[in-house]
Amino acid sequence: MKNTPARETKQLPERYLVAGVEPHKKKHAAVAITQEFAAQAKFKFDNSSDGLGMMLDRARAEIVKSRYRGLMFAIET
Repeated sequence: MKNTPARETKQLPERYLVAGVEPHKKKHAAVAITQEFAAQAKFKFDNSSDGLGMMLDRARAEIVKSRYRGLMFAIET
């Protein structure tokens, strides 16, 4: 049976954002998505420890701004 978006979101804790990260050699792309599959924020960050810190700061800011409880990451291979 094919999963529908409603069934897929049941696997996530309630009121969590999902950050999808697409890794690249020099810069990574990320998007924060709500459980309703709406893009909350899109951004890029350097492939470095400073870039990772910037991404985490940006993700925390999105959680606070949207009053979500937390964040889960999905990283593409």
